[in-house]
Amino acid sequence: MTILRSTGARLLAAAILTLLWATNANGALLVLDRAESHIDIAVKSTFSNFIARVETFDLAVTLDPASGKVESTAFHANLASVKTGREDRDHNMNVWLQTDKFPQVVFVLGVIDRGPDRTWTARGTVQLHGQKRDVTFPVTVTVSQGQTTIDGTVTLDTRDFGLPIVRFLMLTVEPVVHVHFHIQGA
Repeated sequence: MTILRSTGARLLAAAILTLLWATNANGALLVLDRAESHIDIAVKSTFSNFIARVETFDLAVTLDPASGKVESTAFHANLASVKTGREDRDHNMNVWLQTDKFPQVVFVLGVIDRGPDRTWTARGTVQLHGQKRDVTFPVTVTVSQGQTTIDGTVTLDTRDFGLPIVRFLMLTVEPVVHVHFHIQGA
């Protein structure tokens, strides 16, 4: 049995349970296809650019059964599960993010609106490094043959979350990162 130790984890669990309960009455819960879904973070630095992958995450998405519109989303990931393909870089990233003090990143969707050109704009809140910030970003929602696919990119400036710019000798890591997500399920 897993014990939720932090207040944030308990609140997120309560929100997801509430979402699941409400989903039975109002919407359909998207069953995530973990093999096809992924979240990647594009990072630029002086010497090389790299992609960090969020290897484990929890996601609850409800869809309007009639329209396929995303009604609500709650996302949670343990930051220590973010991997760059190099252990030393992963370690340095965990030190920089202070994952011992701030182990989680959370996103909660506030609203998703459809624009006149059939594009979608999502607005919600990201909590990272103990800081909450509102975000707005375009998303694409496709429903075909019982499968729903949600794609988008969120641009985050890590300085907005109280994180310093990483500098070491001649290396500088750009503070603006691009979080690309591809969510698929039925």
